[in-house]
Amino acid sequence: MHSHRLSLLVGFAFVTACAGGEDDPAMTSFDITTTGPAEETGEPPMMCLPGVQSPCECPGGGDGLQVCEPDGLALSECECIGVSDSADSTGSAETTGEPTTGEPDPCGDLTCADDETCNTCPEDCGECVPCTSAPSCEGAQIPPVIDTHADALDDIVMMNVSPEEAFATIVAQVQEARPGMRVLVAALAEPVEGEDPFVAQVRAAFAANPAPTAALRRQLAQAGLGDARTYRQAFPEPRRSPAALADQGAVQHGGLEQPCENPRLRVRVAQVTVVEDYDDTTDDAIYCLITSEGTETSELRLTPVTPALDQGANHEFALGEGIVWGQMDLAAPKGNLALTYNCIESDDLTIYNGLIEAIGDAAEMAGGVAGDSGWVFDAVGVISNLLPSVLALDGDDQLFNAQQIIPEDQHLALTQGAYWIVERGEYDTCLVCSDWGWQLRMEIWGCHDNGQ
Repeated sequence: MHSHRLSLLVGFAFVTACAGGEDDPAMTSFDITTTGPAEETGEPPMMCLPGVQSPCECPGGGDGLQVCEPDGLALSECECIGVSDSADSTGSAETTGEPTTGEPDPCGDLTCADDETCNTCPEDCGECVPCTSAPSCEGAQIPPVIDTHADALDDIVMMNVSPEEAFATIVAQVQEARPGMRVLVAALAEPVEGEDPFVAQVRAAFAANPAPTAALRRQLAQAGLGDARTYRQAFPEPRRSPAALADQGAVQHGGLEQPCENPRLRVRVAQVTVVEDYDDTTDDAIYCLITSEGTETSELRLTPVTPALDQGANHEFALGEGIVWGQMDLAAPKGNLALTYNCIESDDLTIYNGLIEAIGDAAEMAGGVAGDSGWVFDAVGVISNLLPSVLALDGDDQLFNAQQIIPEDQHLALTQGAYWIVERGEYDTCLVCSDWGWQLRMEIWGCHDNGQ
């Protein structure tokens, strides 16, 4: 069809040039009826010259071409090649060739369809009512000056996780075949056709970090896990829906039809401060693996290992190093925001750092670990809890854990910017624990797309 249209256009241009322009009578009539031969033979007179094109008008006002049939007795149907400037700018099924069924309602049809909002189509849904309670999202990626203390969020203390508790966590995950454990074991087994991309990416992280992966296998075996392939056959990993896979990597901004609905947030670890050193012979370093979970998405962040810090010292994290929620862009939790802290006090840089960071990258490559079935939440959660537990069992590091909920009804106020303190506890009372304590300064800020 396209080559036919091209030939018509070329022919039309050729005739136009030969006819001397659009004012030439030849351009307005191709009536070349003849009298001699037709009258002598009794055949009908020719109406046009075979093969010659002539202009015609399309139904919607567009310009088209007609070609004279080989017998010269008739013109073909008008071949429409576009819509003229005078045509309706919105077009129609007749003039634009767009299908009339099976397509979303177009913006501008004066009907606010389900897939339209005041943001995407104000022509149909009306202008958005501004959200004056939250800042605009323009330029909100960088935190504002934050000096408001959200002291209600300070009620969070990271308690020491004993080796017995760490081992019990691993055993429970294996025995109960929780979804996250199934995903993790699937990554330890051989690949199978049709497996989720996240599984394959975690397997690649294991392959790139053989030493910590071997330790992981040892601890899982002690917790009752036998052959990974057999376990996977008995407890196959859940699968994300095709829709979830198709939407992987999408940034979740939240619905925006109502003023101040679903504010977008960003949370980060801003600073770690040593508050107690006592008589430790060496200055220790820490790093944290933090999981954040909204209603539809989860994120995983491994902070860099701090320098060896003495009492009274602090270390500030760069913006890109400390963001635990909203790593890709400010995101709407669309419900309570749950944070799980796992911090490690280490005398040296453990081999687990590379593995945990690689798995965090795998989670991000799998689409921001979003999915409507919810199993990805468990997968990220088990990584955040299981690997630090294995680390504590396999080495002499100290593990500290805490969970926190930031209620949905506080999110809008927190868009203005606030901080709170997460404290590593027990250093005053725990004689068998390290007496090195610290505080994390957490910061939160946000915006709304309709903000002013």
